[in-house]
Amino acid sequence: MSNGRVKREATADKLQGKEVLLYINYGDTTTATYDAPSWTLIGGQTTADFDMSADSIDASNKSSNGWGETYAGIKSTELSLEGIICKSDEGYTALKDAFIKGEAVDLCRYAANGTADRNWYNITELSDSTPHDDMATFSVTLAGIGAPTFYTGLSSIDDVRAGAATL
Repeated sequence: MSNGRVKREATADKLQGKEVLLYINYGDTTTATYDAPSWTLIGGQTTADFDMSADSIDASNKSSNGWGETYAGIKSTELSLEGIICKSDEGYTALKDAFIKGEAVDLCRYAANGTADRNWYNITELSDSTPHDDMATFSVTLAGIGAPTFYTGLSSIDDVRAGAATL
């Protein structure tokens, strides 16, 4: 018998940011479709932040007893992506090409806990920074088109397709 100390798994019930990756549906145009996607990782990611918001509708009136009355209006989503530019990265190149052509992209954020969110996005900002004494980085802002789809119970990014388990 050997001696040892008990170890606690500090992240057993927590999702770490490094476990969430953003993919673009990009591949052979004869086989990559919305229903049967070909997920390509966008390399060098440092962030892939997802925001949902709703416009504020003011319904305050004289019978509100001096209190504001606000309702959620039109909902929207936004992705903010930052990363280090990787040479020959197909995912980043596909994003840049879509921005230049003004085309929407099918994106999916897949998490190691078997969840994902997927939506079509328009790229509203794409920039890079190339300092002489640091890594070349990129920044992309994407505005969602319609409602996202949320998935659960996935084994890998390849399980994100039409007909998969959703919330």
